[in-house]
Amino acid sequence: MELDKVKALIKMLQDANLSHLEIDDKQGHIILKQKLSEPATQTVVPTASQQAEVEAEKTINAPFVGTFYVSEQPDKAPMIKAGDTVAVGQSVGIIEAMKMMNEVKSEVEGTIDKVLVSNGETVEFDQPLFTLKD
Repeated sequence: MELDKVKALIKMLQDANLSHLEIDDKQGHIILKQKLSEPATQTVVPTASQQAEVEAEKTINAPFVGTFYVSEQPDKAPMIKAGDTVAVGQSVGIIEAMKMMNEVKSEVEGTIDKVLVSNGETVEFDQPLFTLKD
């Protein structure tokens, strides 16, 4: 393979921001690889007051990944809303995962301060669903 063609392939690899380029033709076989730089990340470090606020806040978190629902049936009232008092073990919603409906039970007691997710919203493991105040 001619040097000019190899240089052109290297330029193509770099311009297209590819990590791997493999060419097989009558003149031969060539594999070009490059390590791509990772995108810069920015880390936000909470201040001491923000950290204390987060640690002091009680939450009810999603026990697993799925779709969160506030009521047992679409036409029923929400199990819990802001201002309601919740006890340990009380059902506060449902998460649908793999076509199975699973109750979300509170592991803390208090008064619901904020509902953090919408009905039908996909939630992640340990994602806060509600914040509570004493």
